[in-house]
Amino acid sequence: MPDDPWPQWSYAGFNLFRRKLAAHIGIDLDQMRGYGGEGDWATVDSPLRHLLDHADNDGKLSPQQAVELAPALEQALFALARDFDYGHTYNYDMRAGRELVELLAICASENVPVLFR
Repeated sequence: MPDDPWPQWSYAGFNLFRRKLAAHIGIDLDQMRGYGGEGDWATVDSPLRHLLDHADNDGKLSPQQAVELAPALEQALFALARDFDYGHTYNYDMRAGRELVELLAICASENVPVLFR
């Protein structure tokens, strides 16, 4: 893995990470639009919806979405840290998750969108 300061996941890894976040806020992603279900994201009251209802590798989050998402993601990572096992996946997800929080904060403060590639 390259030593890149920005968050990186494989597609499968990012999917699993988002599933953990969704489960943390009581959402079964398989029931939601975009994951095979018909659930409406507008009914989700968590800022984590900005990350969960988003393409893996395309599009962007607005600076306002980054403002909302950063603290919610940071809190979720803290809560999930108690639940993860301490294996490779935990370390990888936590590191990349913290990097994503940092990126969200930078984009919010600079008033620029977060790009997904």
